[in-house]
Amino acid sequence: MAPTRRVTNLALLVSVGLVLGIIESTLPPLLPVPGARLGLANIATVIALYLYGPGMALEVTILRCVLGGLLRGSVVGLVLSLTGGVLSTLVMILLVLLGKRLFSVVGVSVAGAVTHNIGQLGAAYLLVRQVALFYYLPYLMLISIPTGLFVGFASRRVINSLHGISLGEV
Repeated sequence: MAPTRRVTNLALLVSVGLVLGIIESTLPPLLPVPGARLGLANIATVIALYLYGPGMALEVTILRCVLGGLLRGSVVGLVLSLTGGVLSTLVMILLVLLGKRLFSVVGVSVAGAVTHNIGQLGAAYLLVRQVALFYYLPYLMLISIPTGLFVGFASRRVINSLHGISLGEV
């Protein structure tokens, strides 16, 4: 892919992820667990992974998390988001590399959602050193499955819609 096209696609995906994250943050809480979110911004990462490969997916995640953290002005939020985002992206990359026939887009997204919550909880523990945080884990796992399904179905829809369009795939 030409360098200009690659940078343009990266910028578009990071922008989409940021906008989805901002829109989601303005919505009233849809889930009964404090801090639990749909993870709409992860749609950009899943799309990047399937259309452009692991490197682009990791770049989208890191840039989206860093820029989002800077825009929100929260160092703790940045650390939690980056930890969960990078860990979940690495797991999704591993699953895709193991075989696209073994794991669907939706399955990869659910695994990413579960891993994201584990990563964030682990980072939160390292920051505050309170074992009681892990009592929150079962609730996060229960919520990560439907949110991962939603993100996976939405991502699959976009990927299928863009399939066949000349996007400068890697």
